[in-house]
Amino acid sequence: MRDVASERVCPVTARLTIAPDLFDVLLAGLAERGQGHRESGAFLLTDRAHPEEELPQPVTAIAFYDDLDPDCLTGRIDFHAAGYTRLQDLCRRDGLRVVGDIHTHPAHRVQQSRIDAAHPMVARDGHVALIAPHFAAGVTDVSPLGVHLRVNGDWASFYGEQAGELLLVSERHLAAELRSWWHRLLSRFRRRQLQERR
Repeated sequence: MRDVASERVCPVTARLTIAPDLFDVLLAGLAERGQGHRESGAFLLTDRAHPEEELPQPVTAIAFYDDLDPDCLTGRIDFHAAGYTRLQDLCRRDGLRVVGDIHTHPAHRVQQSRIDAAHPMVARDGHVALIAPHFAAGVTDVSPLGVHLRVNGDWASFYGEQAGELLLVSERHLAAELRSWWHRLLSRFRRRQLQERR
């Protein structure tokens, strides 16, 4: 496992945006579920209509691990196949797809463990895996998080200021992404209407 960010191999480009209210709900939910003594986590979801290559990806919904797999928080996280099935059902039903995940660590260390790196929740290039310290208790912004980006089957890791450049907590960015998504959807609808009239 390399810390690609320190090698300056991968340019820092915003990967995800999340509205402040949703970011607060996410961190508070992680802290509550962890109860100060166990790891917890969640999947970060976006609208399926948003093109995968168009960055940053807006996080529009979250799915906590234990809502999908009630027995997965055992101190560590033991997420089972039934949880992935429920995640797929949720995404299919609501027109969503996974763009990232977050889980907590007990102390200040937000680097990936060997288990985190070797067994990610989603092993796909472009996936963003976040780690929050102190079971997410007291975390209010991006800077304490570890942001780990899957690149060519390996991980690029970002911390502090660089973490905040990859994960933007901003109404403005999210609103722009949603406007862009809405315009694309409207444009497709109008094209389809024109084709049907011909």
